[in-house]
Amino acid sequence: MPLTGKTKFVDFIEKIYRGAKRVKKKIILPEGETPRVLKAIAVLLKKEICLPVILGDPEKIQKSLRKEGININGAEIIDSGSYNNLDKYIALYCEIRKHKEISEDEARKLITQNPVFYAALGVRAGDFDGLVAGASTTTRDVARAAIYCIGPDEDTPVISSSIIMIFNDKSLGSNGVFIFADAGVIPDPTAEQLCDIAIASAKMARVILDDEPKVAMLSYSTKGSGGTGKNVEKVREATRLVSEKMPGLLIDGEIQVDCAVVPEVANRKDPDSRIKGRANVFIFPNLDAGNISYKIAERFAKAHVLGPVLQGLRKPASDLSRGCNTQDIVDTVAITAFRAQDSRG
Repeated sequence: MPLTGKTKFVDFIEKIYRGAKRVKKKIILPEGETPRVLKAIAVLLKKEICLPVILGDPEKIQKSLRKEGININGAEIIDSGSYNNLDKYIALYCEIRKHKEISEDEARKLITQNPVFYAALGVRAGDFDGLVAGASTTTRDVARAAIYCIGPDEDTPVISSSIIMIFNDKSLGSNGVFIFADAGVIPDPTAEQLCDIAIASAKMARVILDDEPKVAMLSYSTKGSGGTGKNVEKVREATRLVSEKMPGLLIDGEIQVDCAVVPEVANRKDPDSRIKGRANVFIFPNLDAGNISYKIAERFAKAHVLGPVLQGLRKPASDLSRGCNTQDIVDTVAITAFRAQDSRG
């Protein structure tokens, strides 16, 4: 009997859970007063997925725990009223943003009024291994904190986001799993930014998929079939830049989706393709294409979606949807802890 889509998703996420349990990383969740987050922390503790750290008002947290009947014994709680290591983080932020001539008072106000900044600075300082936020914080604020405080990986200076997509058809991607990028951060990347997004996504695929990355630089054109145009030229140039920086990476572009995932089509349209219709990483030419595509796949193809996760950072961080449920939070924390086995995000 063939596996159902639900079973395939469970198999994939259980693999992530097992990997996260082996490394037992410390992940900070700065929205500790949110009941969904507290419920997720109880699950994380029960499954021993990571060492969760909660930031919030202890009285409000305890009130929520009593009301919801949640047990989070064993989780570290940082009081948002006193903020451990606050002076250290203020000094660190002033150093990071010295080009903006940020004062200590400005830094103190920002950090104490925006818990996600405190959390991100703790990740930068090495006190935590990763950050998960967004249940009650906007994507803009989560991304801003990660970019300003955790900072870009020196090898990939552009910070972007990717979505882990799990499809029912195991013949596609890596047993049905893909990386889609960018789907949440950069509206209209340049060729240079698209290059960095592709490199970061390939690194993500190597860690998350445990497979050789096969990167498709997507377009409405395959090797000139759509003529020339600004977007086509951008994708071609980005592909060239990636090949120069990472000559061993299996990448093809500009390329259409059918050519990227159907070997028979690839043989006809692009017989010299390095990925030969076996892509497991999709790089979209802009945010419109990436965001629309993953949501169409989620709703019409019933694909399971994990993310967005931020990539290109020194250490891992993930942005939750404000509509997320408890299981979404558990899965996102597990992905973040799993990624933290690698020192870079």
